[in-house]
Amino acid sequence: MAKTLQDTKERVKVNQNYTENFEILMGVKQGDPLSATLFSIVIDDILKQLELRGNISTRMKQCSAYADDILITAQTKQTLIDTFEKLKNISSQFGLIVNENKTKYMKCIWRETQLDRL
Repeated sequence: MAKTLQDTKERVKVNQNYTENFEILMGVKQGDPLSATLFSIVIDDILKQLELRGNISTRMKQCSAYADDILITAQTKQTLIDTFEKLKNISSQFGLIVNENKTKYMKCIWRETQLDRL
């Protein structure tokens, strides 16, 4: 057991009633400075496993991560879906679950246009 959790007991409030106390045996406390460090180490390994190679002009997909937010950029819908599914699968191997209720997407279309000169 981690020293940060030694003798840690919790209880849950359901409606107006509390459960019996129970001991926390693993994990990190929410807001613990160690939490962000551990997450950074894990997310770095996950992003490496997504096999994002190439340079900005040849890459079909790329990921950026900040804190617990991840941005996937892809040139095709299928590449985006494949990358997202792979991200979910790799993340689950580390015990991380993607919150699909907080997942958003945005479709951008780039068109070459001519601008009138002044």
